[in-house]
Amino acid sequence: MPDVGRDISHPITLTDGTATRTRKVTPADLEPIQALHRRCSPSSRALRYHAGKPQLSPAGWRLLSDPRRGTTLVTTPAQRTDHIIAMTNVMHTDRQGVGELAVLVEDAWQSKGLGTALAAHAAEVARRAGHHTLTAAVAAQNVPMLHVLESLDAPPPHAVGPVLDIHVPL
Repeated sequence: MPDVGRDISHPITLTDGTATRTRKVTPADLEPIQALHRRCSPSSRALRYHAGKPQLSPAGWRLLSDPRRGTTLVTTPAQRTDHIIAMTNVMHTDRQGVGELAVLVEDAWQSKGLGTALAAHAAEVARRAGHHTLTAAVAAQNVPMLHVLESLDAPPPHAVGPVLDIHVPL
């Protein structure tokens, strides 16, 4: 019989062999998520939020941690589950069946395949939530995230400018 009250984590092995675990966010994750934001460079935070937010505001945390608004996932090293190294969001939009994807990976953990693996997992989470499309607002200079979305077979962006509106059919 499955343990309904227990959240199952998703394992991801990075290109360097490091094992990680990804799970749904809990209220206790606020301080480790704030620490993640502090460890990320202003550039990484600006690419994620289109502004250099040093941390989440109380309103931002309520939005991202509210399961009625979508799903927020956190990733930790497998052997250090109190140390959040990435946050992935699949949030509901005002369009039926369309979820919004965003990923923040700590600088020291970038370029190891984590963002790509998290996007693939987020696509599965979105499908299970009934979404047929993921959308992402991506800064045109955010080449790593554009590559991540290409790994999901994203078509070319809908607009040209500083922020690209990308839709990925699931």
